[in-house]
Amino acid sequence: MLKRVDSYFRSASVQSLQDEIFPPEQRRPEGWFGYFITLLAAGGFLLTLYWAFTFTWTPIATRATHLAIMIPLTFLVYPAFTRGKPAPYPSIVDICWAAVAFLAFAYTVYSEDRFNMRIPYYTPLEPLDIVAGIACVAVIFEATRRTIGMSIVIINFAFIFYALAGPIFPGVLKHRGVSALDMVESIYVFTSGMFNFITGLMVTFVFIFLSFGVFLAVSRGDKVFTDFALSIAGHRRGGPAKVAVISSGLMGSISGSSIANVVTTGSLTIPLMKRIGFRPHEAGAIETVASVGGILTPPIMGATIFILAEFTGVPIRDVLLYSILPAILYFASLYFYIDTKAAKRNLAGLPKSELPKLKKVLADGGHLFVPLIILIWMLLVGYSPFYAGAICICLIVPISYIRRHTRMTPERLLVALEGSSRVMISLTALGVSAAIIYSVIVATGLIVKLSTIILALSGGSLLAALCLVALSSYILGMGLPVSAAYVLLAATAAPSLEQLGVSLFAAHMIILWLSQDSTITPPVCMTAFVAARVAKAPPMKTGWHSVLMAKALYILPFAFAFGELLDGTVDQILFDFLALLVFFLLMPAVFEGWWFRPLGWIERGILALLGAGFIYTVPGPWQEKWIALAGLLLVTGLAAGYLHRGRTDSTAPAPVATN
Repeated sequence: MLKRVDSYFRSASVQSLQDEIFPPEQRRPEGWFGYFITLLAAGGFLLTLYWAFTFTWTPIATRATHLAIMIPLTFLVYPAFTRGKPAPYPSIVDICWAAVAFLAFAYTVYSEDRFNMRIPYYTPLEPLDIVAGIACVAVIFEATRRTIGMSIVIINFAFIFYALAGPIFPGVLKHRGVSALDMVESIYVFTSGMFNFITGLMVTFVFIFLSFGVFLAVSRGDKVFTDFALSIAGHRRGGPAKVAVISSGLMGSISGSSIANVVTTGSLTIPLMKRIGFRPHEAGAIETVASVGGILTPPIMGATIFILAEFTGVPIRDVLLYSILPAILYFASLYFYIDTKAAKRNLAGLPKSELPKLKKVLADGGHLFVPLIILIWMLLVGYSPFYAGAICICLIVPISYIRRHTRMTPERLLVALEGSSRVMISLTALGVSAAIIYSVIVATGLIVKLSTIILALSGGSLLAALCLVALSSYILGMGLPVSAAYVLLAATAAPSLEQLGVSLFAAHMIILWLSQDSTITPPVCMTAFVAARVAKAPPMKTGWHSVLMAKALYILPFAFAFGELLDGTVDQILFDFLALLVFFLLMPAVFEGWWFRPLGWIERGILALLGAGFIYTVPGPWQEKWIALAGLLLVTGLAAGYLHRGRTDSTAPAPVATN
């Protein structure tokens, strides 16, 4: 019986699918132990799906139960150390860690009613409460170390030390201190501690939306999206690079992970870009920047967008709507850069004979767009993201049966169930670690203190404060994932931006965008490093080239602060959008020295001045804006006409060799 089941669920096709879906650093044991992990992972996902439709459990019971499944699973599939090839089965130490995690969080569920009835800081904790609290924190830190790395664990210890040793700190950072017993109580027992809203969002919205991306990938939705992009852009100038922009935008908007985006779409687009003449580091950088843009594109936008909605109180529907135009500007800036570089070096697209036909792509896989369209509609009309995501996951399965090659057969469905939890556990411990940091920041009053420091250093200047926040996001991003960096900055820097006149929503959107820079900015830029590995390019060179191409990632946060792209009326928003769009059109010509033909330094200087003029109109007086924009557009049109007339066939360079 075991052999029959094993041959059914461990066939070559299923293992190939597991290679695509499961994180490569995780163990995949076989036999009874493998079945146990599969059932545990699938059960964790199905329980979350059940909560989406019923949700009668209390918040602490829901979050602790989720952790009682996911944290033990983390110890069973992640090795303690990554040197060399991990052992195929968990060690005795791993099993002990898993058992401690399960017992500690199961005790939390059992004791929840008593925790809710006690008087904070007055009713004494029982000895077992203290042991369970310390055990919960310990297993979270160890799970975080295994999945993310030591950096965030060190930061957690630094914040806990700050809470315990408050009286020894100088100046504004000094506080009366928190006792060790009160620290256990505030982190473990209170709903504002490790089981706060950040953990709640991870358990519900984030898990469901990550699973939505996994289910689409298992039904071959990623291939459909890539073929769709190839069919509409593959034959154009610099076609594979434009395919990377479109496909990464589509996949990133549902996967919520820039690194996963690079691995999936980049494995196809990067070799194609190199084939038509893009240098390896350029191909890697294009895929990096496009993949990061996918995280800023509705409807999913990664885990951070749900935390932002909770911080600001803005409905997720409004967050997604206001994110559309900035996302278009981001991808437009990258598209203009690619088009200019391809024109400058005469990089043709792929032959149409090698590309899929649009009609065939839509006929064979167009039905997989239906769940995504329904998801967007449900979010826009006001359904809960948790419920909408669960509904659309359930729809993917029957819709996949419309075509034979997309069907989610029982073995593929099981891969999706297990893969959803396997993808989630890489974020679960991180989310709880971020929740612990946030709880300590609130308990010690550090929010007010750091806001005061930022205001003092900026001298009341919004521009200086934005530069300080950008520098902080860059430094934090060297050691923290995007969501953790966002939580820290949102808790500490957003209040200071508000005091300088930025709206609450705009302040958090600024921090959200600036938090993304850590994934592409050297010296530590994991998305760029992964893309460089796929492209076989120098990692640092790929990272710095990504910075050059991702100009919108650094410029748009300042437009959020000084313009009306997020806070204005319809005509104000459209004005800023148009002005920024033309600015991003001009900048590649300035940097590359090409617009229809090679440009001299004087011509590049004129275009740079025009671009500066468009940026200057964004925060300018409203009465003068449209007049200034009309004048700038007229001058830009005249310049474009002059440069186009000066083009000659002799200026077109020969194609650049791939190597």
